Amino acid sequence: MKIFRNEELIEKEFHVSVYILVYKFMLGIIEFLVGLAIALFGTKIYTVYQTSLIKELSEDPHDLLARISENFVPNVLTHSTYIVVYLIVLGLAKILGAIGLIYKQNWGVDLLVGLTILMAPFQIVNLIMHPNLFDLIYLIIGLLIALYLIEFRPKAWISRVLKFI
Repeated sequence: MKIFRNEELIEKEFHVSVYILVYKFMLGIIEFLVGLAIALFGTKIYTVYQTSLIKELSEDPHDLLARISENFVPNVLTHSTYIVVYLIVLGLAKILGAIGLIYKQNWGVDLLVGLTILMAPFQIVNLIMHPNLFDLIYLIIGLLIALYLIEFRPKAWISRVLKFI
């Protein structure tokens, strides 16, 4: 019952849910670790992937998952500089934003909402080019969390942020 009491206190004081904190923090850790894994072990992962792909295609030359992964996995693992930088920076920013929310700092809200606004056009273009239910749900959850963090008052948040600029 102590967790529920802490959640009520945080939400009442700063309009933040513990679930949002956990979601953003865990997502940041996953993105950071995936970026780090690609940076450190990308070539090893690529060789394991190649041998697994050859084995899978020799067993079933029409394997749909193997054919689909053939198009993007090598690009991710061999041309990984931008992807690694993107994942590490985005992961660290989400971790820092969640920490800012834990300590009830406005910059935590600003960082997470700013990231959502910055990434939304890329997510929308990706959704238009490659419609996917998971990406749509991910985009909607991110936008709803951002709106919740600014208490569904975007004009007030924008004016507060612009005061500091």
